[in-house]
Amino acid sequence: MIRQNQQLSEKTASISDAILLMMALLVLNQIIIDLFNRIQKTSPIKKFINPPMITTTIGILAGIVMNEIEADNAMNQIRKGFSSLFLIVLLPPILFESAVNMETQPFFQHFGTIHLYAIFGTLISILITTGMIYLGGLTGFVTAFPLNLAFVYGSLISATDPVSVIGALKSMEIEKMLSILIFGESILNDAVSLTSYEAALDFYNDSDQGVGWVILGFFFEFILSIIIGFLIGCLSAYILKKRNEDSQDSIAELENIIMFIVPWVSYLIAEALEFSGIVSIIFCGISMARYAIPNLSKSGRKSISKTYHSLSSTFENLTFLFIGIGLIGFDLYWDQMGVGLFLITFFAILFARLANIVSMSFIANWFRSANKINKNQQVFLWFSGFRGAMAYALSLESCLQFEYYGNIMLTMTILIAIINIYFQGAFIIPLIEILNLKLPQDGNEEEKPQVGCLARCKYAIGQFDEKFISSNLIKQEEKKDIELQDVEKQ
Repeated sequence: MIRQNQQLSEKTASISDAILLMMALLVLNQIIIDLFNRIQKTSPIKKFINPPMITTTIGILAGIVMNEIEADNAMNQIRKGFSSLFLIVLLPPILFESAVNMETQPFFQHFGTIHLYAIFGTLISILITTGMIYLGGLTGFVTAFPLNLAFVYGSLISATDPVSVIGALKSMEIEKMLSILIFGESILNDAVSLTSYEAALDFYNDSDQGVGWVILGFFFEFILSIIIGFLIGCLSAYILKKRNEDSQDSIAELENIIMFIVPWVSYLIAEALEFSGIVSIIFCGISMARYAIPNLSKSGRKSISKTYHSLSSTFENLTFLFIGIGLIGFDLYWDQMGVGLFLITFFAILFARLANIVSMSFIANWFRSANKINKNQQVFLWFSGFRGAMAYALSLESCLQFEYYGNIMLTMTILIAIINIYFQGAFIIPLIEILNLKLPQDGNEEEKPQVGCLARCKYAIGQFDEKFISSNLIKQEEKKDIELQDVEKQ
């Protein structure tokens, strides 16, 4: 009994040490980024450095120090706990903040194209990456992956994390259509990759399942998760509307409870039903942005937006710190991976991303009568497919599922993420300038109205929303204010 208590005490102490370390690194990181932002305006290298690079570098230095002082217990707690911490605690607020604070009008205007890239494009990326890794192993020159494990890795490495890209987009004020395509894809891509990863695990554990059943199960889970999130978001909007109509008193407390508790309710209900909590919370955020936020007081909108933005920014920084620590602090399988497997994998994800963007852009342009996605925009969409937090978290989880191959997956994922952060990240702003993707000097970007069958369908859906959904969920006076704000943003 005494020994058990001693072991529990040691475990608690190591967890406390890990938490203290990450808190200290977050504070240090924020101070350094603040200093960087001050000198960035006058520095000639400002185009080539961004905050994720700085945060990852701090993580690498922390990993070096932890190795030197042999802080094995804290390192083990970080490695064991990050996957669950990220998927349960860090990721939901990041995605909800993205969904709530985005501009809903351009998002729904390009709704179909965003879903082409995020769903069907991601599935194309998964299949191509899986096939190339598996075929590379058959040559006998690189580490061979069984087909089901190649499918697992193809799913997790297809998760993009364009935090660096989105930061550059905000600072450069690029074309609004391109910005919303990248932003919208980034919201949905993580959900698609996570759902496909879970489907790949099911396929691995029960290989008697046909591929058709796996794909059917993926879409079934995805669609039902969307419905759960959307309905819960609509319910929160209705509650806020009725409470405002019944009383003129301040409802700040109710607003805070709904905006902070309801998203987690959506997440937990979907998870309890064995669907995707991530998909549910994203579409809960989208529906709340559309219907619930207009029912908030003006002060409530500002406070909710700032709070979620602060949480999201902090959690994103935490993931980059973890990536940096992992590069140095973890026992990675460099020799077992081999140069050949890494080169095949890196080329595979580049080619898969290219196939995704080119094919989905072709389909999108086929149905577009105006505002077609041009070659320069397609190049930037291809370039913006960085790998980061989601792929890293899933690769850590794969270490628990498949020890040998899981550690190879983790090694490849960390190396790919580091290349994306430092090398591709350095050329984001220069590439925007080379491709001439910035807004005109007057800051106005004119999008031509769409015509044709799809445009009529969008119009019909918009009319249905106005007459039957928005009219019942949004206070009319607040709805007018939001519409005016949307016009001013354009």
